[in-house]
Amino acid sequence: MRKFSTSSGQLRHVKRSYLQRIHITQWLPQYKKFDFISDLVAGLTVGMMLIPQSIAYAGIASLPAQYGLYTAFVGSFTYVIFGTIKQVSIGPTSLLSMLSFTYLEGYPVDYVIFLTFLAGCVELAMGLLNLGFLVDFISPPVSAGFTAAISFLIMASQLKSLLGLKIVAHDFVELMTLILRNIGNIKWSDTVLGFSSILFLFLLKKLSCLPSKNRTLQKTLWFVSISRNALIVVITSVIAYYYCDRDGKAPFALSSKVPSGLPQFSLPKLSAVHNNQTSDFFDMIHTLGSGIFVVPICAILSNIAIAKSFASGVIVDASQEMITLGICNIFGSCVQAMPSSGAFSRSAVANASGVRTPMQGFYSGTVIILALSFLTPYFYYIPKATLAAVLISAVSSMIEYSLLPVLWRTNRIDFCFCLITCCLGVIYGADIGLIVGAVLNLVVLLKDWSRPNIIIKLCSWEKTDNTYVLIKPEFGLCYPARDYLTEKVIEAQAQHEHIPMVLDLSNVLKIDYAAAEALKNLLETYNQDKVKLVLVNLNDRVRETLKKLNRSDKIKYCHSSSTVYDEMFELIEDPGNKIPLLECCGEV
Repeated sequence: MRKFSTSSGQLRHVKRSYLQRIHITQWLPQYKKFDFISDLVAGLTVGMMLIPQSIAYAGIASLPAQYGLYTAFVGSFTYVIFGTIKQVSIGPTSLLSMLSFTYLEGYPVDYVIFLTFLAGCVELAMGLLNLGFLVDFISPPVSAGFTAAISFLIMASQLKSLLGLKIVAHDFVELMTLILRNIGNIKWSDTVLGFSSILFLFLLKKLSCLPSKNRTLQKTLWFVSISRNALIVVITSVIAYYYCDRDGKAPFALSSKVPSGLPQFSLPKLSAVHNNQTSDFFDMIHTLGSGIFVVPICAILSNIAIAKSFASGVIVDASQEMITLGICNIFGSCVQAMPSSGAFSRSAVANASGVRTPMQGFYSGTVIILALSFLTPYFYYIPKATLAAVLISAVSSMIEYSLLPVLWRTNRIDFCFCLITCCLGVIYGADIGLIVGAVLNLVVLLKDWSRPNIIIKLCSWEKTDNTYVLIKPEFGLCYPARDYLTEKVIEAQAQHEHIPMVLDLSNVLKIDYAAAEALKNLLETYNQDKVKLVLVNLNDRVRETLKKLNRSDKIKYCHSSSTVYDEMFELIEDPGNKIPLLECCGEV
C-alpha cells in the first residue's frame, strides 16, 4: 500500500510538471475583460505589422509570399499555449530568412520545410535537456557582430529589388560586383519608389518621438508610426493597382500572385527532388550541413534575448522558451512554414500596445488567417521595391553602431571579435562568422582557465619582521592551469629560497582532481623537512576535495579569517625560530 501511494505521488508530480509546460493553464483561469481588450488591440496591431513583414521575409529566403504568412499564423497560435512572455511574437524573421537562403539557395521549398522541422527538433531537445547554458558561450560582442553581418547581407540582397535589377548572385562580393556592372541598367521608377519608401518609413518612425502635451494626439502619432510598414504597402499597392487598371501594367516590378486559403496539415517530407534527382533523408541532412545547428541556435539566441528584454524583472525560463520555440517550428513544418523565432520589432510594438497576456498571439494569428482567406488577390500589387524598402528600414536598426566605441574603450579584444565576426560573416557567410567568433570566445576562456593571472609578491607581516612570498591565482584553479601554477611556485621559490611561500586560494571556488593532486605534490615537495608552503583561505568545497584525495596524509592549511596571517606564522617553521604548530590551524 505504501508503494502504491508513493507511485501515485510521483505520478502527480510528473503530471504537474507537464502541466506547467502548458503555460496557458497558469494564466487563462485569471483572464479578465480588461485583458481581452488590451490583448485584442495589441494583437490587431501586431497582425497588421506581420502581413508586410511576412511577405518581405519570405522574399529574403527566395520563397513565395504565402510561406511567410504560413509561418506567421502557426507561430502566433502555438506561443499562446506554451509561451511565457506576453510580448513575444513568434513568426518569420530577417535573420532566419537570410540563413535559410544562405544554406538552401536554389533548392526546392521542401528543403526549407525540412530545415524548419530539424531546427524545431534541436530546439525542443535543447529545452528538454536544459542545454540553454551552451548559448551563453556566444558573447554579446560576437552576437552583435553576427547580427550586423546578417543586416548588411539583407540590405545588400535587397539592393537589386530597390534598383529594379534582375541579377543572380551567390555571395556578397559577387552581388556588389554585379550591381556595379549593371548600374547603367537600373530602373528609375523602381529606384525612386524604393528610396521614397525608405524616406517615408524613416520620417514616420521619427513621428512617435515628437513631443506633444495632447495625449490623444500622442497616441495617434504613435499608432501611425508603428503602422508605417502597413501604410507604405497599402499606399504603393493602390498606386500599382491604379496603373494596372489604367494602362494594364505598372511602371515598377510587382510581387508574384499568392494562392488563397490555408495550407493542408501534413508531416514534412523526408525526401525531395532536386535537379531531377531524388534526395533521401540523409542526403538532405548533408545538404543542410551546419545549418541544422546554426539556425536553431540563432533562433534561440534571439528569442531568449527578446524574452529577457521584456521580462520586467521576471526570471525567464530559458528551457520553456526553447521548448516552445521547438514546438512552434515542428508544428510549422506541418503547415509548410519557414524557420521562425521571436522578433524584437513586433515584440516592442506589442509591449507599447499594452499587451496583457500571450493571448495577443491568437488575435494576430487570426489577422493572418483572414488575410490568407480574403486579401491574397491584392498581394500581387505590392511593389518589390516597397518590400525591399521595408526590409532595409527594419534591419538597419538591428546594427548596434554605438557598441563599437564602448567596446574600444572597455575591451579591445571584444572589439576585434565583433569586427571579425561581422567582416567574416559578410564576406564568407553569417554562419562562418558566428562559428569563428564563438571559437575565439572559447579560446579566450581556455586561455584564462589554463593561464590565469597569478600574483607573486614579497610581503611582510606588520606585527613581526617575518616575510613571505604571496602567490595568489586571480581566476580560479582547474586542471588546465595545474602545470602553470606549479611552474610559478617553482619560480617563486627559486627567487626567494629561504622565504616561506603562502598560496592564497581565496579566488578558487572549487578544484578538480588534477588541481588537488598538484597542490598535494607541491606541499609534499616543499614541506618534507620543514614547512615552506602554506595554503590559506580555503573554502569548504576545496577542503572537502583535498580531504577526499588525502585520506591518510594530513595537509595543513590556515583558516580563512581575520587572523589568517597570525595562524600562518604559527604554522610555518621559520629557519631562525622553531615555532610549534598551534591548534587554531587546520588539517585535512
